[in-house]
Amino acid sequence: MTIATQTVLSLVVVLDKVEDRLVVWHVNVGRAIGLSRLSGAWVVGEDSAQEIAALTAGYDSVWCGRVAEGIAAAGVVDLDATFAAAQAEVDAADSLLTEYQAAQSNKAIRPEWPELVHPAEAGRAPGVVDEIVHDALVLARGIADLADRWSDFESLRVARHFLTNHGGPTVRPLPLVVR
Repeated sequence: MTIATQTVLSLVVVLDKVEDRLVVWHVNVGRAIGLSRLSGAWVVGEDSAQEIAALTAGYDSVWCGRVAEGIAAAGVVDLDATFAAAQAEVDAADSLLTEYQAAQSNKAIRPEWPELVHPAEAGRAPGVVDEIVHDALVLARGIADLADRWSDFESLRVARHFLTNHGGPTVRPLPLVVR
């Protein structure tokens, strides 16, 4: 039995237009699957319409730098709103834990919730990176870091029976806000 790719991966495409080229990074913001969240990287000519369509069509996108026209992405991820939505979920779970503790004589231990960091503030390039891919890589790594921290939060949430009513009994993907 195989699991359909879309049930495992939830990809966001990070795009950057540099000179006459388009830099493309695929980032898995869904379930952690034991592989790098940075699942693909390409630099293609801006005039390579078929390649660009194959890499972007049907996926939500995030732009860093200048936006190129004619890219067929499904939607544009609002990183500020996505970060705020994820942080609101962590805050809500923490509030529910406080309510649960107040109602119980046997106090539940408060987990150390992961600190979420905005992708624009968290990203970093590993060592020396070519200028063309630098900005897209930094943003892609910031998004991957947020997805990892979200996954850590979700693991803590689903391990507490009193929090499964808030979000369900299974780990959820990063709550993307798409415009």
